[in-house]
Amino acid sequence: MVKFNQLINNEGLNIFDKASILFFSLLPISILVGNAAINLNILIISIIFLIYCLKFEFWTWLKSKMFLALFFLYIFLIINSTYSLFFIVENESGGLVRSILFIKFILLVFAFSTLVEKEKVLSKIKINWLIIILVVIIDIFYEKYFGKNIFGFKSPNPQRIISFFKDEMVVGGYILCFGFATVTYFLSQSKKNKSILFFLIIFLIIPVSIFLTGERSNFIKSAFLFIVIGIFLNNKNFYISFKYLIPVFFLIISSFVYLNDDIKDRYSVFFKRILVVEGNKTFLEKFENIKYFAHFDTAIKIFKNHPITGVGNKNFRKECSKEIYFEEKIKFSAQRCSTHPHQIHFEILSELGIIGYFFITSFMIVFLFKNIRIFLNTHNISHLSNITYILLFFTPLLPGAGIFSTFNGSIFWIIFSLTYLTYKKEYLNFRKKILK
Repeated sequence: MVKFNQLINNEGLNIFDKASILFFSLLPISILVGNAAINLNILIISIIFLIYCLKFEFWTWLKSKMFLALFFLYIFLIINSTYSLFFIVENESGGLVRSILFIKFILLVFAFSTLVEKEKVLSKIKINWLIIILVVIIDIFYEKYFGKNIFGFKSPNPQRIISFFKDEMVVGGYILCFGFATVTYFLSQSKKNKSILFFLIIFLIIPVSIFLTGERSNFIKSAFLFIVIGIFLNNKNFYISFKYLIPVFFLIISSFVYLNDDIKDRYSVFFKRILVVEGNKTFLEKFENIKYFAHFDTAIKIFKNHPITGVGNKNFRKECSKEIYFEEKIKFSAQRCSTHPHQIHFEILSELGIIGYFFITSFMIVFLFKNIRIFLNTHNISHLSNITYILLFFTPLLPGAGIFSTFNGSIFWIIFSLTYLTYKKEYLNFRKKILK
């Protein structure tokens, strides 16, 4: 423990710092490359972290409340998946494998809070993230104008953007994660007017670029994040007030809608599908043209059939194909199956049951409550951005994915890890002020 304290107090960069800067900086790139690259990158970070713990005898994190809570969730996932494998979903071991591999996200949380504790290390990582994000944002605008990205990738849907993801239309969620987490860090750190202007422009461009991707749910989340962060930015001594950014933001969005028919159709189609439904339909029947509601209905039915434990992690895709979940009244019930129900609450309820849902939601509520209390004392804009992201991730009804898959899970746990890192730092500073 003495060795560890000496290492933290050392202002220079040691071999662990340099390795951390490299592999944490590669996280956004590995997500662009694919699931294998993501898993390999997180594995390398975990190995570096464990070697670090062995060398400096740093195991206090194993006694923390955070580790105990995540480890309890880990054990529950394995037991739940084992039970579902033998008693609910036959010949499907994928859920058990995913549950066992959840340990990678637990290690990632503590790797962040330990290896990236030095401000110099975090700053270098965020600079690298900023460069990567700017390249992706430029590519989004390029693809919107030329119909293909700079590598020639074309979207299967002309109203959606794929950028570097080849055939996956998820770049909006990618920018939502890394974009705000990066630019708000520099907004909270920067003191010079010129640099503030640069980061405010990027802050404005982020939700605009997400709007161009055609990902409606992620755009709604980005617009909310933009406004929430902007309100608190107004309390800073910035020479450009946020009240000027809001009309500029809406002017840009309105211009794209007015000038581009694909964008106009993409963002109006939701309401068109509701309006064409006959007037004598019930409120829920009004949404019969929205495919997501078939997934929602199936997830609810699965939960009703398996209320305590659900059908097990990753097993919605298998269970949903059963004829008992076909609902004649729902228009797209024949297409009710998907890899997940496209809504995190329905996903947790259908796959982990009321036990898993109660534990995860209770854990997140307590975690967010503690972080909000710290933010109200520190007014750290970067911390606020990450807290708000987690809140939006768990917003009911808005389409989204869960916290255990490789792509969406990695994005979520990266933001969760950053939130926990800031919480630890700010909490210790807060305690020091009280003791003084």
